Amino acid sequence: MIGLLGLSMLLVPTGCQKYAWAQANEEMRVLEMFYEDKELVVTPTRDPKPVSQVAENITVITAKEIRNLNAHTLADVLVTITGVQQDWRGGPGSLAFPGIQGSNPNQVLVLIDGVSQTSASSSFADVGAIPVQNVERVEIIKGPASTSWGSSLGGIINVITKSPEEEKAAAGMASASLGERFTGDYRGELTGTVGQFGYYLYGGKLHSDGLLPHNSVDTDRAYLKLTHQLPDGGDIRFSLGYSAGDRGDQMDPVARASYDNTFDNLLTTLSISLPLTERIDWDLSLRSQWLEYDQLRHALDTGLVDASLLDDRSFGATTKLVWRTGDHSLTVGAEFDRGDFRLEQNVAGIGQSSVRSHIAKSAIFANDTIVLGPLTITPGIRFDYTTTNGDFLSPSLGVTWGIGEHTVLRGAVARGFTVPPVTHTMGDGFALVPNPDLKMEKVLSWQAGFETSLLRYLWLKSTFFLHDVSDALVATPTDDGRVRYENQEKQRRQGVEVEVKTIPFLFTTLGVGYTFVDSTDRNAHQRIPLAARQTVNAVIQYDDLRDTRANLVGRYIWWNADSSNQGRYNAMIWDLNAARQIFRSERLRVELFLAARNLFNGAQYMDATLKNPGRWFEGGIKFDF
Repeated sequence: MIGLLGLSMLLVPTGCQKYAWAQANEEMRVLEMFYEDKELVVTPTRDPKPVSQVAENITVITAKEIRNLNAHTLADVLVTITGVQQDWRGGPGSLAFPGIQGSNPNQVLVLIDGVSQTSASSSFADVGAIPVQNVERVEIIKGPASTSWGSSLGGIINVITKSPEEEKAAAGMASASLGERFTGDYRGELTGTVGQFGYYLYGGKLHSDGLLPHNSVDTDRAYLKLTHQLPDGGDIRFSLGYSAGDRGDQMDPVARASYDNTFDNLLTTLSISLPLTERIDWDLSLRSQWLEYDQLRHALDTGLVDASLLDDRSFGATTKLVWRTGDHSLTVGAEFDRGDFRLEQNVAGIGQSSVRSHIAKSAIFANDTIVLGPLTITPGIRFDYTTTNGDFLSPSLGVTWGIGEHTVLRGAVARGFTVPPVTHTMGDGFALVPNPDLKMEKVLSWQAGFETSLLRYLWLKSTFFLHDVSDALVATPTDDGRVRYENQEKQRRQGVEVEVKTIPFLFTTLGVGYTFVDSTDRNAHQRIPLAARQTVNAVIQYDDLRDTRANLVGRYIWWNADSSNQGRYNAMIWDLNAARQIFRSERLRVELFLAARNLFNGAQYMDATLKNPGRWFEGGIKFDF
């Protein structure tokens, strides 16, 4: 009741009615910005282009939208996105692995500023460990993006971080929130530009005693970006990101075991961009990453402990040329990556093992954007080679057609692939038998859709998709009780996405998204288990563009799980977020915010051993200067 009372206090309207109607008239044009080509994205072809020229099914989430969600990590954001299905294992900062349009999480490539966060050894990216305070926007491509990025059969989630503030020498933010079970999120950032040098610095801490049994979280984050503008119009950029944490991954009452994990992640990048001529730009970027991941399994009855340590290190480089003319924007490039990993395991009652291996990947790619009046054609091709699983050629062709000022038709066909986890190819020393003949998982994808604001009060987007997957990985048991992965299965994931939003009226916007995915095994002619079949996302957003904003965000997923999993799919989970600015001056703004998570105390989970938290509240204060 206290939390709900606080939320109601934040929503008390301020300002005169005359001001409100003036702002409402201004809001009427918000959704039409898409068709004015003001929003540029970089993920589809690795070069900025208007969204209306993108043939793929793409969603862009801005820093403002992330702030409105009171999000702690990238996982909090992805659960609100139509077409993204996420196995979320607890409260803020918990393990989370997203799938896209029914894909497996290990088929989705997660990037930060174009640098892979997907571990080569496991092919998973833990989005619950990625903070969002330093995020400018997130670009999500639903469907294969191998023509530009290589191993990404299911799709791309590209996190683009903030750049230095250009108008001030110093600006910043500080915030703190506190919720139930001592769940706290503490953040600060400082940014500015002095002469030709720009800087952005962020630090934060997320802590929780656990909203579920054995679900505590304690993580620290830091991020630094430096830029230097060169006299000829180019620039040099350096970034360093670090995150570390200790987490409890819930307690499994069936297996009578509890799980804990710790992680350390260090990411560095260095890049230079130079204009060679008026029409040709050259970019070179270098990157390195170190990930250490420890996991403990504690048996509740016997006290025995299993431990594993993963040390995953990688470095790489990308170079590209971009040639722009009146009708063309051609990107040609090459990249190289090498990953080295060490996996050590200590299994109680069995013994110890240590496995070392590496993977090297190289690629060349070319993507073009050809604009012919209202028609945009985007051909692309990429060749990838790996030292572990062979090579692959990824062609694609996309088309967009602008009808008037308010409608865009889209169509795309593409081949894509995903490199199997290195442990599937090399083995892990215990449970996994190596299969050196393992090939890449492949997909042939077709998509068609449209986007329109032609209807006076509505924005509508719909996409039909068909993804035919071949050489899908299947775990087959061996005679000695271990598992060997093989390329055996053919799969088909087909369905439709529909999104509807209203134009703001009296500062209020309504939105609904629905995704239907039919995932079938084409060999056995059966539905694939544990694949999300239906998802629903909904939002009611209020923003007076001055002092007060609030939203009610809902999500629902129906997993195709066996009844023995004892999953629950009856409830839609609703989160209520609200914020109110209580002080404003030329140099300082102060804002209070509150959130009611799982407002109606619903239960929605795929497996009874990994339940979702019940209703809980949090609130805090934010200073912008």
